[in-house]
Amino acid sequence: MKKKRLLSALLCAIMLASAILTGCSESGANADETTSVTPDAAAEITAEGGEASAEASGEAEGLIAIEADYDWTAGVQKKDYEGYEYTILNGCTASWYSYNSISPEETTGEPVNDAFIERENRTEEFLNISITELHDGDSMNILKNAVKSGSNDFDYGNVTLMNCYAVAMEGNVFDLNTLAADAGVDLSNVWWDQNARDSLTINNQLYFMTSDADTTRFDSIRSLYFNKEMIEQNGLQNPYELVDANQWTVDKFTEMCTSVIVDKDGDGVFTDADQYGWISYTEIMSDLLMCGMGAKFVTKDAETGMLIDGTTGENFVDMYNKVINILHTQKNAVFDVRASAHASHLRGLGDRAQETIFTENGALFYSECMAWTRVLRDMEADFGVLPPPKYNEDQERYYSIILNPFMQMIPVTSEDPLRTLHVLDVFSAASHDTVVDAYVNVTLTGKVARDQDTVRMLHLVFDELYYNIHFSSVSIRSTVNGAISSGSDAIASTLKKMDKATTKQLAKTNEFFFPAG
Repeated sequence: MKKKRLLSALLCAIMLASAILTGCSESGANADETTSVTPDAAAEITAEGGEASAEASGEAEGLIAIEADYDWTAGVQKKDYEGYEYTILNGCTASWYSYNSISPEETTGEPVNDAFIERENRTEEFLNISITELHDGDSMNILKNAVKSGSNDFDYGNVTLMNCYAVAMEGNVFDLNTLAADAGVDLSNVWWDQNARDSLTINNQLYFMTSDADTTRFDSIRSLYFNKEMIEQNGLQNPYELVDANQWTVDKFTEMCTSVIVDKDGDGVFTDADQYGWISYTEIMSDLLMCGMGAKFVTKDAETGMLIDGTTGENFVDMYNKVINILHTQKNAVFDVRASAHASHLRGLGDRAQETIFTENGALFYSECMAWTRVLRDMEADFGVLPPPKYNEDQERYYSIILNPFMQMIPVTSEDPLRTLHVLDVFSAASHDTVVDAYVNVTLTGKVARDQDTVRMLHLVFDELYYNIHFSSVSIRSTVNGAISSGSDAIASTLKKMDKATTKQLAKTNEFFFPAG
């Protein structure tokens, strides 16, 4: 074994001790950054995510619930693959993700890094294989070219969700539901993301999936944070109470944003020195609000399961107008770090100006991918996390949007696709109480949760995840987001002009998933 084996129980105990005792710290961009908590809050957070308390109570909670008696080998098959070299094509190279490599070379004492190694060692020993990583940011084209040439250089590939349906519809990858039935793999097991499975299955076909083996699905969540100090200073209602009372709606969100607008220096010009309701950029803001209100650009017909235009619902235009209202009509409600009006006020930081301004109490709300939570470690004011607001109080549930994580795909040129899926299943099961516990229940909790209400809201965000159904040939989302960016008030006519092309595009797409005869 090339890597030193770690006992997961000891690892988790060390991580929990670090999360409680270290306080605000920084030892690198991917370090285990934690926030200070009171002794009482620390004890409560330990009880929420720690294995020691789980053993006493008989169950474990955490942001991702892990049973106290979880046995990673219980739901997987043990086989001997006689030293087979199992290669993973990993396309995650963007620096904004918390972690790029899924197969680090050595232990470092950093919780997630060492959890990666622990789950890899488990898998290698259980199946008598060795795991290697092929790391290349162009994983989509590498996979497609491998199929075209008939090569077998890797077992499965990680490709971004935005590209997955296009790859699948070209015939490059296997349907995982069919493989699972033949391989004896149960995709309903806890280490497979059931939100992804529900959202991305079309006519019982599932060409890509995500599991506890991957952390980009957590990093990619569109998050909404708020400044608790500013809530108190402005006499606003606690947003957590609004969520609990089912009153956390876009109208309430807009009202709170507009109530805190202040020209701090009194110069009549709004810059980075002033105070806003919300700081982010249009793509994040429009996706977060539209999807939070239940809007779906492409959705499934409730009776047939076929793909249909999601913009035809009776409330879609009103949802759109609510987004236009806060982003454009309500003057100075938002600071858009990608808007030309704010381009000269970014302090040379580009997009990262938003975290700096938010930590300086320059905005009540802030949105980014959850990976960027790590840069809030130095914020003096307490902050909390919320699900996106609902359309109205009649909306049945909250929707948290996860837009573009990496997904696992098995190319049709795989030498033994049943083996490939079986190893991935074991790899994922071995990740549940190691990688997920380290990344979510310890590291993320330490970064974000300074109190139990925040832990509870994070629960809600994770429980209500929705994966976007995205087809590059169906341009509804890009058209809507483009109209929001420009502040257009003519979305109804724009969509009507697109109707013929959209219908044709969706019909062609449905032919793939619902073949005649």
